[in-house]
Amino acid sequence: MKTSDQNASSLALYIGKTGVLRCEYLSVDVAIVDAKRSYGRTLLLVRPVAGSGEQWVEEGRVSGIENNL
Repeated sequence: MKTSDQNASSLALYIGKTGVLRCEYLSVDVAIVDAKRSYGRTLLLVRPVAGSGEQWVEEGRVSGIENNL
């Protein structure tokens, strides 16, 4: 298996999970809809559980990542 395939597989594990995004003084429940690596960083595409919009954020800004059951 190529390294790029391993990276894609590990990134795919984020998709469909939920977490909490830190936004200054707010914490927002988010769903992770995509993931990618850019310049050695892991970025997650997140959408709020309630509300609208989506944004790419660094993985470290999302805590409590768990399966959306």
